[in-house]
Amino acid sequence: MSLIRNVKKMSQVIDFTGLSKGSIHPTDIDVVLEFNNRFLILMELKTNGSKIPTGQRLLLERVVDAWNSNTGKKAIALYVTHNFKDPSKPIVLEGCDVKSYYQGGSDWSDSKTEITVKECLNILAEKWNISKMKGIGDS
Repeated sequence: MSLIRNVKKMSQVIDFTGLSKGSIHPTDIDVVLEFNNRFLILMELKTNGSKIPTGQRLLLERVVDAWNSNTGKKAIALYVTHNFKDPSKPIVLEGCDVKSYYQGGSDWSDSKTEITVKECLNILAEKWNISKMKGIGDS
């Protein structure tokens, strides 16, 4: 069962026309998970082989750095790829691949092994002891 309440509304495009100046324009973050005002997980999804544009990458890094600068808080940004080519079909996030991640203060790190979003979230739940997220995706 999908968590999307209204597929038509979800697929409605937000047009940023009129809100740019040179190379500066609005962006989005594809997935945000926040728990207990302590843990923040951001995800940017791209088709396999695509890169995160510089401005969007900088935004993700700055949000993670700002969040992590608060004592007792942890944040991470995940670069996630998928191979869903048909835009009429949903991207099933749980099976998408986490290619790299940013935890602050340094460059993005490549995932050492193939790992899905679901696997990554379960690892983070254990590592950061996020009880609300432990066993995510289990029925």
